[in-house]
Amino acid sequence: MAPAASDRPLLLQGCLNGSRSPADHPAVPVRPEELAAAASDAVASGAAALHVHQRDPDGVQTLAAESCAQALSAIRSACPGVPVGLTTGAWIEADPDRRLELVGAWGVLPDYASVNLSEAGSVALIELLLERGIGVEAGLWTVADAELLLETGLADRCVRLLLEVMEPDAEDALAGVAAMERLLDEAGCATPQLQHGEGDTTWPVLVRALESGRDMRIGLEDTLELPDGRRAGGNGELVAAAVELARVAGRRLVSPPSGGGRP
Repeated sequence: MAPAASDRPLLLQGCLNGSRSPADHPAVPVRPEELAAAASDAVASGAAALHVHQRDPDGVQTLAAESCAQALSAIRSACPGVPVGLTTGAWIEADPDRRLELVGAWGVLPDYASVNLSEAGSVALIELLLERGIGVEAGLWTVADAELLLETGLADRCVRLLLEVMEPDAEDALAGVAAMERLLDEAGCATPQLQHGEGDTTWPVLVRALESGRDMRIGLEDTLELPDGRRAGGNGELVAAAVELARVAGRRLVSPPSGGGRP
């Protein structure tokens, strides 16, 4: 029998950049060498997995094979053995068929990729990723997204489910996470859940994840601020703050692979 959610070590994932740019914060990584440095800091601070929004040479988010390969290679060189995932967001390529074509052309493969169930063509994209041996993080923004994933029968084949609430109010965000969690649990879905918010809801949702024994993530994609409201210096400081919250809560975390972070 698998360990209960509250008993197993929890995954802390570093989300390094998202759709932000250095204009939002000077530590937001864009170029491959910047992603490598940020990844190294995050892993050294306690992140055991990574999620990035890959960019082209102009800093624009992209699904192009060469840019994806450059980002992955740089991060893996800096953080050997640390799982790293890419985004497939429809804001990068809105045409579902073209998105499939671009992802199908990837030569250097991520360990996993995130797919938002609310986006057109999400199910076909999940199937393509699985066929290519790429893990899937299923992005669930609403109860309807969770219902759709369950209907497909693909939930158990995903690496994890991302319970991602978009509500700006903390109370609403927590209620949204709870509703999705309840639906998935009642359906008997055993796939690990990673719960996270963004902006003002980042830390309240992370604390809830700790209390519920769920995986979590932190980084400049989700927030620029530490739990006390001070501006974070970068991804490493945000990860360190989450690690401290886990320590105070008495939660064990998955350890990053040895040799993964900065020396």
